Amino acid sequence: MRESQITVRKMSGKVNPGAVSKEHYDKVKLESIASMLFKPEDKNPYIFNGKPLKDFQDLKDYLVAFTEREAIWVASWIEYLGDEETASRIRRKPKNFKNIIYDRYNELSPHI
Repeated sequence: MRESQITVRKMSGKVNPGAVSKEHYDKVKLESIASMLFKPEDKNPYIFNGKPLKDFQDLKDYLVAFTEREAIWVASWIEYLGDEETASRIRRKPKNFKNIIYDRYNELSPHI
Protein backbone atom coordinates (compact mmCIF):
# COMPACT_ATOMS: atom_id res chain seq x y z
CA MET A 1 0.00 0.00 0.00
CA ARG A 2 1.41 3.38 -0.97
CA GLU A 3 1.59 6.12 1.64
CA SER A 4 -0.73 8.30 -0.42
CA GLN A 5 -3.39 5.60 -0.22
CA ILE A 6 -3.50 5.65 3.55
CA THR A 7 -6.29 7.81 4.88
CA VAL A 8 -6.08 9.00 8.44
CA ARG A 9 -9.42 9.87 9.96
CA LYS A 10 -9.08 13.24 11.63
CA MET A 11 -7.77 12.76 15.15
CA SER A 12 -9.65 9.48 15.60
CA GLY A 13 -6.63 7.28 16.14
CA LYS A 14 -7.79 4.94 13.36
CA VAL A 15 -6.10 4.15 10.09
CA ASN A 16 -8.09 3.20 7.01
CA PRO A 17 -7.64 0.19 5.48
CA GLY A 18 -4.58 -1.96 5.67
CA ALA A 19 -2.09 -2.58 8.38
CA VAL A 20 0.52 0.09 8.95
CA SER A 21 3.08 0.37 11.69
CA LYS A 22 2.47 2.57 14.70
CA GLU A 23 5.56 4.57 13.74
CA HIS A 24 4.16 5.24 10.29
CA TYR A 25 0.77 6.18 11.70
CA ASP A 26 2.38 8.54 14.23
CA LYS A 27 4.38 10.20 11.45
CA VAL A 28 1.28 10.69 9.31
CA LYS A 29 -0.63 12.05 12.32
CA LEU A 30 2.12 14.56 13.15
CA GLU A 31 2.27 15.65 9.51
CA SER A 32 -1.49 16.19 9.52
CA ILE A 33 -1.43 18.26 12.72
CA ALA A 34 1.57 20.25 11.49
CA SER A 35 -0.26 21.05 8.28
CA MET A 36 -3.34 22.24 10.18
CA LEU A 37 -1.28 24.49 12.47
CA PHE A 38 1.37 25.80 10.10
CA LYS A 39 -0.76 26.02 6.93
CA PRO A 40 -4.34 26.56 8.11
CA GLU A 41 -6.92 26.75 5.37
CA ASP A 42 -10.17 28.70 5.74
CA LYS A 43 -9.30 29.75 9.29
CA ASN A 44 -9.56 33.27 10.65
CA PRO A 45 -6.47 34.91 12.14
CA TYR A 46 -6.48 36.40 15.59
CA ILE A 47 -5.62 40.09 15.70
CA PHE A 48 -3.16 40.56 18.54
CA ASN A 49 -2.00 44.12 19.21
CA GLY A 50 -2.90 45.04 15.62
CA LYS A 51 -0.96 42.09 14.13
CA PRO A 52 -2.86 39.20 12.53
CA LEU A 53 -1.65 35.87 13.83
CA LYS A 54 -2.53 33.43 11.09
CA ASP A 55 -0.65 30.27 12.02
CA PHE A 56 1.47 28.47 14.61
CA GLN A 57 4.65 30.21 13.44
CA ASP A 58 3.10 33.62 14.08
CA LEU A 59 1.91 32.48 17.50
CA LYS A 60 5.38 31.23 18.44
CA ASP A 61 7.00 34.44 17.16
CA TYR A 62 4.71 36.63 19.29
CA LEU A 63 4.41 34.34 22.30
CA VAL A 64 6.67 36.52 24.42
CA ALA A 65 3.96 39.23 24.33
CA PHE A 66 1.27 36.93 25.73
CA THR A 67 0.54 36.64 29.44
CA GLU A 68 -0.95 33.79 31.42
CA ARG A 69 -4.34 35.53 31.17
CA GLU A 70 -4.40 34.65 27.43
CA ALA A 71 -3.56 30.95 27.95
CA ILE A 72 -7.15 29.75 27.65
CA TRP A 73 -7.68 31.84 24.52
CA VAL A 74 -4.49 30.38 23.04
CA ALA A 75 -5.80 26.89 23.82
CA SER A 76 -9.10 27.67 22.09
CA TRP A 77 -7.37 29.06 19.01
CA ILE A 78 -5.04 26.05 18.75
CA GLU A 79 -8.07 23.78 19.04
CA TYR A 80 -9.80 25.84 16.31
CA LEU A 81 -6.76 25.25 14.07
CA GLY A 82 -7.02 21.52 14.72
CA ASP A 83 -4.76 20.46 17.60
CA GLU A 84 -7.00 19.21 20.40
CA GLU A 85 -4.14 17.50 22.24
CA THR A 86 -2.11 20.69 22.73
CA ALA A 87 -5.22 22.68 23.62
CA SER A 88 -6.06 20.14 26.31
CA ARG A 89 -2.52 20.28 27.73
CA ILE A 90 -2.69 24.08 27.96
CA ARG A 91 -6.08 23.96 29.68
CA ARG A 92 -4.71 21.50 32.24
CA LYS A 93 -1.59 23.62 32.92
CA PRO A 94 -2.21 27.22 31.83
CA LYS A 95 0.83 28.48 33.74
CA ASN A 96 3.03 26.39 31.42
CA PHE A 97 1.34 27.37 28.16
CA LYS A 98 4.43 29.02 26.65
CA ASN A 99 6.59 25.95 27.26
CA ILE A 100 3.83 23.73 25.88
CA ILE A 101 3.71 25.86 22.70
CA TYR A 102 7.49 25.84 22.28
CA ASP A 103 7.64 22.06 22.83
CA ARG A 104 4.84 21.40 20.32
CA TYR A 105 6.44 23.78 17.82
CA ASN A 106 9.73 21.87 18.07
CA GLU A 107 7.91 18.54 17.74
CA LEU A 108 5.87 19.56 14.68
CA SER A 109 8.17 21.91 12.73
CA PRO A 110 10.19 19.04 11.16
CA HIS A 111 6.91 17.72 9.67
CA ILE A 112 5.97 20.77 7.62
